[in-house]
Amino acid sequence: MGKKVIVFLFLLCSLPILLSLDPATYDSSYHAKYESPEGILFLSYSKNWNEPQLEDLYKELIKNKHAEEINLLQEVRVMAGLSPSNSMITGIYHPFISSITLYKGNEYTSASEYRDTLSHEYGHHFGYYYFPTHHFPFSKWAKLRGLDDMPVHWNAFLNYSISAHEWYPQEIFADDYVLLYGVTNEVDRDDVYTNEAFYKRIQHENQKLENVLGNKELQQFIEQETGIKIDHDRKLETPELSMVTDNSLTFTVEKKKDVAYRLNLADDELYEITDDQSGLITFSNIDLLENAVVSLDVLDLNTSIGYMTDKIRLHLEDLIEN
Repeated sequence: MGKKVIVFLFLLCSLPILLSLDPATYDSSYHAKYESPEGILFLSYSKNWNEPQLEDLYKELIKNKHAEEINLLQEVRVMAGLSPSNSMITGIYHPFISSITLYKGNEYTSASEYRDTLSHEYGHHFGYYYFPTHHFPFSKWAKLRGLDDMPVHWNAFLNYSISAHEWYPQEIFADDYVLLYGVTNEVDRDDVYTNEAFYKRIQHENQKLENVLGNKELQQFIEQETGIKIDHDRKLETPELSMVTDNSLTFTVEKKKDVAYRLNLADDELYEITDDQSGLITFSNIDLLENAVVSLDVLDLNTSIGYMTDKIRLHLEDLIEN
């Protein structure tokens, strides 16, 4: 069987995914309309959304890094109520008609409330434009993303479940886009110590995957294929434990200022914010026991982007006397 036939069969089998479980159909009964300079139609099917609000939604959309692919986005709809397929869904992208549908328009009445959803759904548009085979296991993106040995659901068309949302390759790619190209915000330092900043950080839905912010090979591939540079200030290497004493832990981290790290140790939480580019952080004056388990929450204060590291179990032989 030739490669073209195999690819055709894959495309045929994935048709239900691409059409989505919630297809958009033409409906002329909208309450308001705004057309962007690129020709994107923003349509409101909620009485709570008027033309100026739709224009604000457009302004929110173009904050996401983009290039020529934005000219192929046809439509963004704001629907009054819930998604008919699942009440948890806030937005959906329809790849065959290049359209984004946003739900809960009677509840969300400002463009900023759709910021994260809009970035994620545009990530689908971006993905299908530049990497049309990314939802297949043989794609180069999947290989560089390290998905070979992960429980990714490549057969979503046979067994779709919202509970497995984080394991669909399309969703992984869309969240990668959010982290690499999406809208960012600055974080107040005071919110770090109350944990508010960590709760509100922009992070990948699937925290079991490798940290895409530190995957240089993947980033270079995406830049090469799209011609769109990833801002250097988004990149965040995964911390590595470099030294252990009986009362301190030292990690090698991104050489970057204004990155907050929260050490999670049993019932304790300790905080450090980098004030220089030394590439090291140390948590001191802590009681470390054999087999203690620690993890780090990471947050860039200049972008609000971050993630949680894998858990690390400390062993007796790791302890070094001061």
